[in-house]
Amino acid sequence: MRRTLIAALAALVFLPSLAQAADPVYVRDPLTNKLHQRPKTVNFNDVDLTGLKWIHWGQSKAIGTGKANVLVCDPNCAGGHRERGTVRLVLSKRVMDGHKRVYQCIKGTVKGVPKGYSKISWGC
Repeated sequence: MRRTLIAALAALVFLPSLAQAADPVYVRDPLTNKLHQRPKTVNFNDVDLTGLKWIHWGQSKAIGTGKANVLVCDPNCAGGHRERGTVRLVLSKRVMDGHKRVYQCIKGTVKGVPKGYSKISWGC
């Protein structure tokens, strides 16, 4: 009897957190403003991220890796060129947007491009 009572109380304590963990989590695309789950691509005005693979999706932070195509504005953006590299993204700051959980902050580091173009930050 006592074990049944303890099991029932434990279920009541953990069920809300389990239900929340099962809810889908989204990220907003910076260019289109559309919500996506585990997007394969994320686009900014001057950076295109492709081939994204995600780990830890849904927790307080999501981490992804992929390829980056960065516009290097040298001597200016119109006369610039594109350089390719690899990216590591970290999504954080989950918030409720209506009835959906959404990562609000996108931060990334791009390797293989000039240092001044190696950091990504949006919504942080």
